[in-house]
Amino acid sequence: MRKLPPDAFVAVAFVLAVLLEWLVPLPIFPGAWPPGLSTLIGLLLAVTGLGLEIVAARALARARTTARPGQRPAALVTDGVFSVSRNPFYCGLLLLVGGLLLVLSLDWLIVLVPALWLALDRWVVPGEERLLAEAFGADFQSYRAHTRRWL
Repeated sequence: MRKLPPDAFVAVAFVLAVLLEWLVPLPIFPGAWPPGLSTLIGLLLAVTGLGLEIVAARALARARTTARPGQRPAALVTDGVFSVSRNPFYCGLLLLVGGLLLVLSLDWLIVLVPALWLALDRWVVPGEERLLAEAFGADFQSYRAHTRRWL
């Protein structure tokens, strides 16, 4: 069985959030903050997440290695944003999704963003780390010992 790409997990989270919001709305955000504040905070989170993903993609491009999940990497990138987190792409993705939660007032994403993180942490990242361990052996093990998976 072929594994689902990370984007599929995000799509499922959004579809579920919209469906659940329609079926069983959660009154978390409406009226909770001054008008426009949740949108502003959401936009800041989303832009930060997108920026983090762009910075991570550029670092991989400079190293001439792939950013595609499941493909064998050509280089182990450990500097820049990769010195802070082994998964800056997914950190950025979670910030982006969380920001969209606020902008779109999809209250169910409060439940689904942690579920998305858990799916990435348990099903996506271990496979990617196996590829890195196979490709880079002791270098990856050293990087793994000194750099957190998330933050």
